[in-house]
This record gives sequence, C-alpha cells and structure tokens, in this order.
Amino acid sequence: MERTLVKTAIYSFIISFSALLIIMDRTDTSEDADGMTSTWEIPYPDYFFMILQDSIKITFAVIGIAFLIKLFRRNKKGSTML
Repeated sequence: MERTLVKTAIYSFIISFSALLIIMDRTDTSEDADGMTSTWEIPYPDYFFMILQDSIKITFAVIGIAFLIKLFRRNKKGSTML
C-alpha cells in the first residue's frame, strides 16, 4: 500500500506541476474605476513558487483520495458475507 501511495504522490506531483506550468499565466490585468486597464507580469521566482505551492496542495489531495480508495477496497474485500 505504501508503494502505491508513493508512486501516486510522485506522479501526481509531476503531472500537476507540468499542467500548472502550461495552464497558469504570468500576466495579470486589472481595471480601475475610470475604465483604464493595467497589465503586469509576475516575476519568475514568484511564479514558480506559486506553481509549486498549488502542485503540493493537489498532490496531498490526490494522496488522501488514493488512501481512502485503498482503505475502502481493503475493507470491502475483508468483509464479504456469504
């Protein structure tokens, strides 16, 4: 079971980091009351730390879900009634 959780953690981290790297945008815009828009870019270190933080959160969520699935499958197999 531990081996499955470790593999799940590694693969979910790599996939989520790669997906967030592609999906998240470094630029952001805001509009003030006069209708003027401002655009700025997030610096690369902040951008990578933001992606890293979100990827770690996703990884913990996936590990929790995988643990619960393994736990329920084990309990379901052990409590068969004939």
